[in-house]
Amino acid sequence: MLFFQPEFRNQEGEILNVVDSNGKAVGYIAYLYKGENDLYIMGQLDNEGEKQNFIDITSKYIDGLKKSILGSEEKEMNLSINLGGEAIDVEQGQSQSQSQSQGQGQNQDQSQQN
Repeated sequence: MLFFQPEFRNQEGEILNVVDSNGKAVGYIAYLYKGENDLYIMGQLDNEGEKQNFIDITSKYIDGLKKSILGSEEKEMNLSINLGGEAIDVEQGQSQSQSQSQGQGQNQDQSQQN
């Protein structure tokens, strides 16, 4: 399980450490914004074993930032999330996570029917 731990904050943005249940930092996520038009989000994960957990918490956080800063309009944000130098597609990872959990629920339903 991963958690956000605030590191730095000012009027233009914030840096959050991503820590595991032992309090060890495994990555970070940071955002900067200027007005209602520009939102920059950067992140880094160091522990590959936490990739799906990282995607799960950061994707929800990013959705909230986008809605609160850019509003409901279809404005684009600048997003860069990496794992060991390789880009992570947070939006694709979120849809994979949802389909996996739905698949697990279907498997449980089928086993209960048998």
